[in-house]
Amino acid sequence: MPPGDLPGVRAQLRGVVADLAAGRNCLWLVTDALVESGLADELYRGALFGSPVRVDVPAPASARARVEEEEAGEAGVQGERGEEPGPDEADTAAWAGGGAWADGDELPYLDLPDDGFDLDLGWALEDHRPRVPAPRKESAGPRHDPHGLLARLGKELSVDADQAVATLVAPDRDRRPVVGIRAWTEEDHDSGTGTGARTGAGTGTFTATGARTPGAAVERLFRLLAAAVKDAGLPPGERPRLLVVARLRDLPESLPDELRHGLGDTAVHWWWGVLGRLDTATAVAPILDRGPDTSGRDRDPLAERIRRAVRSETVVEVCGPDLELARLLALEWDGAQHTLGAVLGRCLAASPRPGPADCPPLRRIGALLRPGAELRQAWAAGAVVSWEGRLRAHVGVWHPAAATALKGPAAPTAPAAGPPPAPDGGARARLAALVSQAQQRVLTPWIEEARQRLAVRALGHLNRPVATLVADYADRPPAHAGGDPERAFLELQVGELLRAHISGALALPPRDAALLRLLVTARNVLAHRSVLYDRTLDELCAELSQADLRAS
Repeated sequence: MPPGDLPGVRAQLRGVVADLAAGRNCLWLVTDALVESGLADELYRGALFGSPVRVDVPAPASARARVEEEEAGEAGVQGERGEEPGPDEADTAAWAGGGAWADGDELPYLDLPDDGFDLDLGWALEDHRPRVPAPRKESAGPRHDPHGLLARLGKELSVDADQAVATLVAPDRDRRPVVGIRAWTEEDHDSGTGTGARTGAGTGTFTATGARTPGAAVERLFRLLAAAVKDAGLPPGERPRLLVVARLRDLPESLPDELRHGLGDTAVHWWWGVLGRLDTATAVAPILDRGPDTSGRDRDPLAERIRRAVRSETVVEVCGPDLELARLLALEWDGAQHTLGAVLGRCLAASPRPGPADCPPLRRIGALLRPGAELRQAWAAGAVVSWEGRLRAHVGVWHPAAATALKGPAAPTAPAAGPPPAPDGGARARLAALVSQAQQRVLTPWIEEARQRLAVRALGHLNRPVATLVADYADRPPAHAGGDPERAFLELQVGELLRAHISGALALPPRDAALLRLLVTARNVLAHRSVLYDRTLDELCAELSQADLRAS
């Protein structure tokens, strides 16, 4: 399933589109991984194309394309002046050495033959060759940069860069667009490559240390448009709006908070708490849900369904919102608890993941509406997420296999062969807690339903009056049962029923007694956040399936 079809993604996309429709600018902050995976481009298109009138500002030309364009322009100017471009420049230099002309900004002296014709070229040929002034060079700056953000926006609006913002708020404009910008595509231009670097006309500004400020052109456009909208007095429904999708490193550090506090009526959306348990389960469902095979006589479809549900929930609980890791684990892990640690280690080592150095200590559990200042860099790196309303460190932060992840574009997309680093005691305990939570979420409803059905059948196998049995074995008789002992009996827990059976007050058939003992074991294990290992889990799934086939 495409990530853009997941419930959580669609919900945030609807929120962005609604803000744009209400006349607000939108800054959508995403993680580095979303940009690298291409999902950020998909989100950008989904939000921008939800507006009927839009301007998709193209990315700046690459450094190589800009250099080639500049060289082509210079060659064209040389051709207009009669110079020889490219490889013939050596001949040009020789001609200059011979005294014909020495300055590229002067026209050549033509040694014409005296053949009786009076050819008036308008040149004085007496004592010196006239100097022709070189083409005027305008001062470089953001407004004159042909590759700058305003220039590219103006080109889409068919106006000069200086008129781009004024055109957006012009009173004679009937429908005002949403202007879409992918801020990470501005990085190459702001980083000092190409034309901007060579002329000093890049879209960024410089700090006191000489470093280029990222996203300065985006910030400038926010401010220019906010001022123009205010001067024009446009109501919210008639304003041009900006949609900027960006990483933290694509913008000045203070800009997100400044926009949130009122600059230009801007809504700031964070990719924070977007994906939840349902999203990850939906993403891995096509891998795990193959459907029951009804052709085999020795297969137990209900037991397989329970095992598959435990496997799916374990993948979801361990991987959280990391959809790529969840996909890898779902493909590689067969559901056996004793192999989970090794397979998870190989999946973590298959590609770069956040490590311990990327995550500061988490001093609280609850997640706010957006990452705090102390967590923003960790969030951008994917080391900290908001998962089901709580802060959660990525599994790679505490699992040692993440430290061996390969770096660079040549990293494999499948788990590498060979044993991964063994998790230490702390990592094993955290992994066991996650697996136990997954098992609780799947198995507890099954255990409770089996207890209820077992209690109903046990009413026909009592060796004592039901009121006496409830009084002797119920640790806390339910208050709501009142004077109805049978209703109170049906509320007895599995441990209380087992004590009554062992003491002889209750004579269950052997199959029901075996199921009761298994339910007690499973509930005790899960209550202490321990893990049901493979043999116990397989036996429990089989007994739950068989119990459903027995009559009440």
